[in-house]
Amino acid sequence: MEQEITIVATITSSASAVHLVEAALIQVEREVQGEPGCKQYALYRNNEQPNQFVMLERWASREALEEHGKGEPFLRFMKAIDGLADLSVTSLTKVS
Repeated sequence: MEQEITIVATITSSASAVHLVEAALIQVEREVQGEPGCKQYALYRNNEQPNQFVMLERWASREALEEHGKGEPFLRFMKAIDGLADLSVTSLTKVS
């Protein structure tokens, strides 16, 4: 049985681009939620750093996550934030 994958993606926007980055995040959140294998794709804002966002993702399998990474919504999002924000991704699997 495939093991579920959890992703914590931290997106830190430049102060001048925070509204553009937020709009791109909201759009990709809506589009990705219906992708095959997507169990959660939820956007949060850091309360202490308003220019930092976190996307919490849960995927049914590594294959589903890999397909997401090749999908048009994600690729469009990456192009939209290019040069406007930094992206850090942590991949997790449940221990027990």
